[in-house]
Amino acid sequence: ADPHLCNGSFHKHLQDVFVPLVVRYLDLMESSIAQSIHYGFEQETWQPVKSITNNLASVPLPKVPSLPLTLPQMPSFSAPTWMGPLCENTLRGINLPDIFNGSATSEDLFWKLDALQMFVLDLHWPEPEFAQHLEQRLKLMASDMMEACVKRTKVSFDAKMQKASESTDFRVPLSVCTMFNILMDAKKQCSKLCVLDCSQESGKQWQQYHSRIDVLIDDTFKEMISSLIAKFAAVLDCVLSKLSRYDKGTFLSSVLSLTKPGMDLADTYITFVRQNQDILRDRISDELYIEKVFDQWYCSSMKAVCVWLSDRLDLQLHIYQLKTLIKIVKKTYRDFRLQGVLDGSLNSKSYDTIYNRLTMEEATAAVRGGDGLQGISMRDSDEEN
Repeated sequence: ADPHLCNGSFHKHLQDVFVPLVVRYLDLMESSIAQSIHYGFEQETWQPVKSITNNLASVPLPKVPSLPLTLPQMPSFSAPTWMGPLCENTLRGINLPDIFNGSATSEDLFWKLDALQMFVLDLHWPEPEFAQHLEQRLKLMASDMMEACVKRTKVSFDAKMQKASESTDFRVPLSVCTMFNILMDAKKQCSKLCVLDCSQESGKQWQQYHSRIDVLIDDTFKEMISSLIAKFAAVLDCVLSKLSRYDKGTFLSSVLSLTKPGMDLADTYITFVRQNQDILRDRISDELYIEKVFDQWYCSSMKAVCVWLSDRLDLQLHIYQLKTLIKIVKKTYRDFRLQGVLDGSLNSKSYDTIYNRLTMEEATAAVRGGDGLQGISMRDSDEEN
């Protein structure tokens, strides 16, 4: 073999010359990406990225200043002409919204991390130890950037939810759905950008580090879902609080009994539930997490109603309370069943307790005579819209 070719003296000389350049290059890129995260999330509008041609990052890697050699620039990406019409349909059978669901900052971050790793991979560095060092550094960088992205998203989510209304006017903002999608994208990208090859990831330190990122994303998901469910629960609490005014034996109840309230309270709450279900279904990209949200939302609602009724075991429900609860409970049951909530959750102990109590109250009201329920019944509500 020619000593001047692969791993020869000249080849090693070239490696010695370019090692500091590559290291400096990665230093600059790490600093640049970290700054883009900081400033990007400060100005983030949390609008989802919808178009490939308009939103894919087209940022060349920075030049290294004051060095004798100029590093090759990463080519700018421009979408080929055949991508244009596909943006409105699908790309090889994949819905484009399933690919680009995050915000401008998150999509830019994932693109840059992936492009940088591909750039270094294409160097095909011949010296195994330095090649492994480069890969490990890029994976660590990606993990750190991913962690920063997740934490900044969570902070913005908490601020948004804190300001949100607790009335039936509340609708899940588009920005909140985008934040959920960012975490889903981060979880998917993490397996590609943050995990070393099995041959390299042998030490417990690496496994614990990557496990920590996965745990962070999963825990953040749980906290965000719990926060959203708590907001939905607060809206239901407001509805139940209004029904509490009709508790028998109170002065306010005797006054309100003179009025003939309609079913606006129940109808408004049902509309609130249905419209938020549609928003989540349309705007959150992962079916598994939608099912988790709906399951927890339904269980939380049934528990709240069950507790409210348990606090009134010794009280007979006012006819208005009974009508409103029958309509809310039956429509909630049916709507969440249509959304895919399983029978095990639907027919929980809380629901059984509610069903038995409302059925008993309905029978009592029927014995008293009159048509106070106006045809509203636990049995026939499945025929209603």
